[in-house]
Amino acid sequence: MYLALYRKYRPTTFDGVIGQEHITTSLKNQIKNNAISHAYLFCGTRGTGKTSVAKIFAKSINCENPVNGSACGKCATCQALNDPSNLDILEIDAASNNRVDEIRELREKVKYPPVNGKYKVYIIDEVHMLTDSAFNALLKTLEEPPKHVVFILATTEVQKLPATILSRCLRFDFKLVGIGDLEKHLKYIFNDSNIKYEDSAVSLIARLGEGSVRDTLSVADMCVAYTNKNITYDAVLNAVGAIDKTVLGTLAGHILKGDVHNLLNQLNIIIEKGKNISQIAKDLANYFRDLAVVKTCENFNEILKYPETFVETLKIQANNVSIDIILKALKTFSALDNEFRLTTNPRIVLEVASLNLCDEIKNFVSLENRVEALEQKKPQTINVGAVSQPEVIIKNPTIQPDEKTLFGKLLVSLRKKNEVMLIALLGENTNFVLNNNVLTLHSSNEQEFKTLTKPDNLKILNDTMNEIENGVKVSVEFKEEKKQPSIEEMLKEKFGNDLKID
Repeated sequence: MYLALYRKYRPTTFDGVIGQEHITTSLKNQIKNNAISHAYLFCGTRGTGKTSVAKIFAKSINCENPVNGSACGKCATCQALNDPSNLDILEIDAASNNRVDEIRELREKVKYPPVNGKYKVYIIDEVHMLTDSAFNALLKTLEEPPKHVVFILATTEVQKLPATILSRCLRFDFKLVGIGDLEKHLKYIFNDSNIKYEDSAVSLIARLGEGSVRDTLSVADMCVAYTNKNITYDAVLNAVGAIDKTVLGTLAGHILKGDVHNLLNQLNIIIEKGKNISQIAKDLANYFRDLAVVKTCENFNEILKYPETFVETLKIQANNVSIDIILKALKTFSALDNEFRLTTNPRIVLEVASLNLCDEIKNFVSLENRVEALEQKKPQTINVGAVSQPEVIIKNPTIQPDEKTLFGKLLVSLRKKNEVMLIALLGENTNFVLNNNVLTLHSSNEQEFKTLTKPDNLKILNDTMNEIENGVKVSVEFKEEKKQPSIEEMLKEKFGNDLKID
């Protein structure tokens, strides 16, 4: 019978556990120093090794001759504990055994000493699933168990555990496994199993695993079955239903240009091919994450590990767009996962989010262009000296600063401070007047006016302006837009109210 890779290559010693050295080292030292605690709490994301380490630790503390902290696997005790019917290491699934009666039964069983080893070990998996009454029943036993009993609690949701339980356990937090460690582990498994592979395919599988060893090996199993033991980059994409990076690049390009027509057409083609809507959003989020890496990191090749031709495409796209726009797109698609759970039509959610993003990017680019134009406006200067002397430019304190330059600098400074809301409120339609060192911003929208005149926002505006031009203040006034008169009203104003129009 075929055995899944994550089961076949489950570690049996501490040295076989990958990415959790901070935990395995501590546990091995406890075994060497005979300093075993009565209760442990293993918490962390799925597939990071919690249950595997619990089983290794349970055998190691019972082993007669531990090797480097791990069970030798050869002594009589190890042989006895390898038998699935042994009663010294008991694994309990709290998801299906979460009632108070089952915990009371456990409390009665802990009184009996181990049959083969020194310790009787209870591994309670998904312990956060226990009911409140079950936790209360476990509490006293957990605090003062018999000397021959060790509890190991494992959970993916530690925040659901009562503080009284947490305070009685020695806690270890399992971290997500790094891409490099996952790649190394995959290559070892593929070589050991005589499976051919491309390096880029291994990197893609490791990224799809998202830090979970079990998820990574599950994806690898799927790819092995799909490719008949010859794993290529394209084959991995097809096996998991992910979108080709070239197609994603085209889709992202339409978004960055605000090309709504081609964007919707491209999305329609992808969806009609049977691609999962949620997966499309995830792939787009990962794509914009890749753009952010290329935009901000010099060693992006080492981080991404993509084929060279695709990296060149990323570089061209990243060079033509600001990091602010990339991050805006990344946040948009990363946030869709929660919305998909609450809707019966995820396609509409994805399309609306994409269209809104196109509109926001257009407005953002327009604002950036406006700010750039204002920044490039030359300040007022005077020329001092005779004609034969070289030109000297000095600042004249008697000349009032230019209002357009000041407003442009205000927008730039707010952008540097990441005051996104204020920048949006001071968008294209803001009118402004500089008089007696007061830059007055005129708002014709009542809601915007109320927001801008809040004390905190006014303080930000004035503090920012003070950094730009000492002595200049900012005020905001509500200026209702005059309604454009109709042709009839204009004619009557010119020729009098007696004018009759047929």
